[in-house]
Amino acid sequence: MRRFYQESWQGIPFTAFSHISFFHLADPKFYATFYEELFRRYQGWNDLPAIWRANKAKDARWLAERIRQVIARERESGAIPPDGPARVLSIGSGVGYMEKLLLEELPDVELHVNEPSTVGMRWLRRLIPAERIYIGLPPACLPPDVRYDVIYLSAVDYGIPTRELVHVLEELRSQLAPGGELICLSASLLEEDSFIGSFVNAIKILIRAVLHCLGIRRQQFWGWRRTRQEYRRLFALAGFSDIEDGILDDGFETYWIRGRQ
Repeated sequence: MRRFYQESWQGIPFTAFSHISFFHLADPKFYATFYEELFRRYQGWNDLPAIWRANKAKDARWLAERIRQVIARERESGAIPPDGPARVLSIGSGVGYMEKLLLEELPDVELHVNEPSTVGMRWLRRLIPAERIYIGLPPACLPPDVRYDVIYLSAVDYGIPTRELVHVLEELRSQLAPGGELICLSASLLEEDSFIGSFVNAIKILIRAVLHCLGIRRQQFWGWRRTRQEYRRLFALAGFSDIEDGILDDGFETYWIRGRQ
């Protein structure tokens, strides 16, 4: 596991809107300020960077197909009644572009969404009923009596410390319907974590810290990169079975891992 840093997101430099911390993770206040700046610059999903949208479109199609497979299996087993809705929960929906695409692919799915701040929900509120929007940090903000056939996290795992991530995965597993799946799409895969690689990375972080403190190149501590082995271990610790993972052919080599209830 290694720390990594960001200077911008969605084409927006962080120095344009917020205090940047090299040593502390971006918090909900940081994201709320970021989304305010994003909505000031962009009027809708189609204004977001084209390369990012193309990447998310490929990921959404893959995710939709995986959700179809889970729903078909659960309907066959009787976990989902023939006339009952299939429920899907998105953790950390961000601007909601993936959710918009999923609803286009799967219009009959009952989609629930979560985001730490109300600010980021501006566009998504047009598509999702208020009673299916949960604001806050999971699992505390989720209704305890609702079960989901699929729960997914898309590019949010990087900002969760390891101990917290295991706890979140455990709690989310308990909110899956029997046979349900949790899927994590990660944009922060660490290819390898050798001793030499870790040493070189530590030197790079030291140089970045000096540049940050001198005001030459200010960067925000963004989170952690993890290896495939670490992701599989976290899912196993959280109690998931039938764990699988792989790499998506989406132009960004997005890593995915899923486990069953």
